[in-house]
Amino acid sequence: MTEFHPELVDYEYHRPWEHEHTFNDVLAEQLRRAPYIIASIVVHFLIGLIVAGIMVLTGGEESTPPQLVAAPPPPPPEVEEEEEPEPEVVEEEVVEEPVVVESEVEEVVEQETLEETGDPDMNADAAFDSDAWNNDVGLGGGAGGKYGGRGGRGGKGGKTKQEAAVLDALKWLKDHQSPGGFWDSDEFMFNDIYDDKPPSDGAGNPVNDVGLSGLALLAFLGNNHTLSSGKYKNVVSDGINWLKEVQQDNGLFGEDVGNPTLYNHSIATMAMGEAYYFSHQTPVLKRPMKKAVSVIVNARNNYGAWRYDLEPNGDNDTSITGWMVFALKTAEDNKIPVDHACFEGAETWFDSMQDKNTGRVGYAWGDGGGGPGSLPSRPPQYLEKFPAEKSESLTAVALLSRIFMTDYHKVKSLKDHPNYEMLKKQADLIAAKLPKWDEDDGSIDMYYWYYGTFAMNQWGDTHWKNWKKAIEQALIPHQRREDKEDNFFGSWDPAGPWGDEGGRVYSTAICALMLEVYYRYARVLGAR
Repeated sequence: MTEFHPELVDYEYHRPWEHEHTFNDVLAEQLRRAPYIIASIVVHFLIGLIVAGIMVLTGGEESTPPQLVAAPPPPPPEVEEEEEPEPEVVEEEVVEEPVVVESEVEEVVEQETLEETGDPDMNADAAFDSDAWNNDVGLGGGAGGKYGGRGGRGGKGGKTKQEAAVLDALKWLKDHQSPGGFWDSDEFMFNDIYDDKPPSDGAGNPVNDVGLSGLALLAFLGNNHTLSSGKYKNVVSDGINWLKEVQQDNGLFGEDVGNPTLYNHSIATMAMGEAYYFSHQTPVLKRPMKKAVSVIVNARNNYGAWRYDLEPNGDNDTSITGWMVFALKTAEDNKIPVDHACFEGAETWFDSMQDKNTGRVGYAWGDGGGGPGSLPSRPPQYLEKFPAEKSESLTAVALLSRIFMTDYHKVKSLKDHPNYEMLKKQADLIAAKLPKWDEDDGSIDMYYWYYGTFAMNQWGDTHWKNWKKAIEQALIPHQRREDKEDNFFGSWDPAGPWGDEGGRVYSTAICALMLEVYYRYARVLGAR
């Protein structure tokens, strides 16, 4: 049945079969159109003949097909080369990469000339030539007052007995550096070079490898051996690479080994900082240095100083705070931002630990600390052999730290210091206990001598002259020099209350640093 579509009613709607054509109808229509089709065919045929004739007539002429040449692309815009982000550079490169660009400061001829002609403003003290570091901590400048090169030239290239002692000590340290680049506190004797001679002795505590390696590196850096210059540049490069390798992601050098952890870290940070400075702030070392500084800043107690723990717990002590101050000052000289609250907290701590009458600075509060004005600590087994009253080590730590934390732009001399009277009491205490190598009376304390040497050199005047004479007499005759071709030559025996902890590497490095202090630091207050 056909479906009805009402919507089509108003439109023309036909059934298909009403429009079908028969074959005869179609044939008749084609016949009516035939004359026109035939005429069209004839015309097209004639046109084809004409074209063919033209092609025959012109067939001998060569023609080149048109070439479609794309316009050359415009030259790429010049883009300034961006510096690679520092983290990638630090992680991918090794220390040797920037070594070739460092200039050798000891080759500046004018510096030696100043010393020869006599600069009236020189800070040099014969027999030691004073080094001028032209800023807070002195990472710059050179021997012979403000001018001159560090190390060799300042110490007369080994021609004085003091500098000869330094060079022999560095030779011993070089010979006993482990293949990995570090100094092994308890197994350094396996690096002895004379198999036919008695092995060296004086093992230290193996937990101190990081700190001792940093101390040894400081001795080389102080004598003008950097990543790219000096006889022992490879020693320095290997040591700095090792510190980079053992630095953890959080910035800590080495492992958390308990109480020595932050001692190790602060000394390693100082070594990294000096290497960074003398490499002209190569990006290879910037990131490790910044990470190391962050560990120190984060370990400080709010409104206070530092002690053993990586996490602040409210405990502070004078000894470790001194190392932290110097590590942060090294960073500051390298233009690495340091929260000034760190120095303010250290100053507050030193002030709280000093005896207002004598000036003596104590160790810490609580059990074993002794409180303000207390004597230095000692390992239990050495309380009698090396009496604490023979030392003013903590007073020296505080005095030296306070001098370096002083804003030398505002305070031009020691006598202008707002706490001059207290500082003078501390200097007097130190000057009254001069170095003396005497195991019988227990006066040996290399830790005290180290800070005392630096502090008295900064204080100057009679205090320094007397101390200088005493430290020469204490160190130089007691350096091991029996046989130039034995395994001890150039080292110092690890005597004193901390000899067992540091061992022969510690005693040799720290004694070398004492003999270098005269050309490592200018006087911060009073030096122009």
